[in-house]
Amino acid sequence: MRREFSEDNPEIMDLPGQDEKELRLDLENLGRLNRTFGGRSAVQKMFRHLAGNARRLMLVDLASGYGDQGRNLIDHVHKRDCELTVVSVDRQFDTLRLAREATPAHHRMFFVQADARQLPFRKGGSDLVFCSLALHHFSDNDAVRVMKEMKRVGRIGAACVDLVRGRVAVFCIWLLTAVIMRNPMTRHDARLSIRRAFTHRELLGHAARAGWINTVQTKFFWFQQAVRSRLRA
Repeated sequence: MRREFSEDNPEIMDLPGQDEKELRLDLENLGRLNRTFGGRSAVQKMFRHLAGNARRLMLVDLASGYGDQGRNLIDHVHKRDCELTVVSVDRQFDTLRLAREATPAHHRMFFVQADARQLPFRKGGSDLVFCSLALHHFSDNDAVRVMKEMKRVGRIGAACVDLVRGRVAVFCIWLLTAVIMRNPMTRHDARLSIRRAFTHRELLGHAARAGWINTVQTKFFWFQQAVRSRLRA
């Protein structure tokens, strides 16, 4: 099936000025989906592959949303005696504010409002750069721009974890949002997200266009995938 992407039909969470209660509920629902269907564990796996035995790292988390992936990674690596600083980047101020409110004071997380297509960071300014379950929010050309920025800013490596488009996936997301997660914003955005997602071949092709090297693709259950690149030694 063809990818359904249109700038004229954005996901609701990408629009400014949303009701705070509804936005928080939607972000919490997405965090619950990440935890239940493997998005969180996929990000952890990409981190382990790229971080190696490092004991102190900085990670830029693009289109970070509620910040749940960053918070989870900090907790995850703490068990490995690793100190991780996460810079959460999102274009929406209200989303960043809610993410900051949900973040414990002892977590080394900083919040930056910026466009993932043009990051305000110097070349090699972070050890790792991740984009987790958000690349499908961009057009094909903009997705490549995001991945180029990831390559520019990442000193050690970069990784994208995202959905995989397909007819079975579309049906399963429709069923999930019809029976369980029926919040209007979550239902609209989840159904749109899966139709906007990239196939395995498309995502790997975007990584190549962005100049990623040493690229490895991983396929996960529940219609998820990842590409990672060890950019520098």
